[in-house]
Amino acid sequence: MKRTVLVVTTSLIVSACAHRPPPLDKDEIYFETKIKQDGTKLFAFSIPSMKQPGGGKGGGAKDGGGRGGRGEGGGRGGRGGQENRGGSSQKSSDSSERMTEQLYASLDEKLDETGYCQTGYIEIDTHQTEDRLHLLGECNETASDLDRLDFSAR
Repeated sequence: MKRTVLVVTTSLIVSACAHRPPPLDKDEIYFETKIKQDGTKLFAFSIPSMKQPGGGKGGGAKDGGGRGGRGEGGGRGGRGGQENRGGSSQKSSDSSERMTEQLYASLDEKLDETGYCQTGYIEIDTHQTEDRLHLLGECNETASDLDRLDFSAR
């Protein structure tokens, strides 16, 4: 009897796994660099988003302006005029705020780790897709010869 249960259970597990695509690795941080011919240093960065209650699909974590990034005085600047009233809208806003702050914190950590933008960056675009937060940016400085060696092959 125990052997039959074991065989049936194993068969069910194997057949269930065979019909599902492999899970995406959502814990992965994506960082891609591009150095243009004129020395402009661009980058794309994304992190997995936290699941929002109510299935919150991509709205936009866009903050409404170029955030300064590292090396520009006292941080990235304020949020300016974002007032929320009401229970669920406040919770959604708090979650979105936490995700956005996580995006910037993770990006700062990656830039520190790689040394890519030494004097800060300009935010070109920030948006959210169903499962990720994305940021496209341009470094304040132009690429050095060492930058071209270190980052062009990425």
